[in-house]
Amino acid sequence: MIHFTDMAKLYFTGIKHSGKTTQARLVSSLLSLPFSDSDDLVLKKIDEESIREFYRKHGKQAFMEKEKEAVIEFTGGNPSFILSLGGGVSDNTPLLQFMKKEGKIIYLRREESEMLPVILKHGIPAFLDPDNLESSFHDIYTERDRIYTEAADLIVDLGPYRDKEETARELVGKLRENGYV
Repeated sequence: MIHFTDMAKLYFTGIKHSGKTTQARLVSSLLSLPFSDSDDLVLKKIDEESIREFYRKHGKQAFMEKEKEAVIEFTGGNPSFILSLGGGVSDNTPLLQFMKKEGKIIYLRREESEMLPVILKHGIPAFLDPDNLESSFHDIYTERDRIYTEAADLIVDLGPYRDKEETARELVGKLRENGYV
């Protein structure tokens, strides 16, 4: 017997450290769907030890091409899945277009005011201006939020960080309500 979830292709997007990978992993477990993370897929396709090293050596465009290649390859080999994408996929228009055509884009949204302190706990990322953290984050957040909002099939406002498992169960409910699983 084929269940609708056998054909679910769900792409979890959002701002860096918004909980995409954590929620994708938990939701995939609750729904018995295969899970992967696009960064892990890209790492299998490059010679460098880290994505940051690859990005630094080869640049943004080369990274986005590898990212698209890795996601398309993964998608082709799996009839159903939940895939967590890096926060910068918003800049990869060809990949976003592919995802939109092939499955459902789920934007896990958190408020801007919550995100910068969480991001800075992990160090200052290369995409932020260290001399103007708040302003540079505001600009990036605003642009990425706009892109994710436009691309999304479903926007889930996660609100302040709370119990991960409870959040995953609520997310499954929203996916079911919308007929995605």
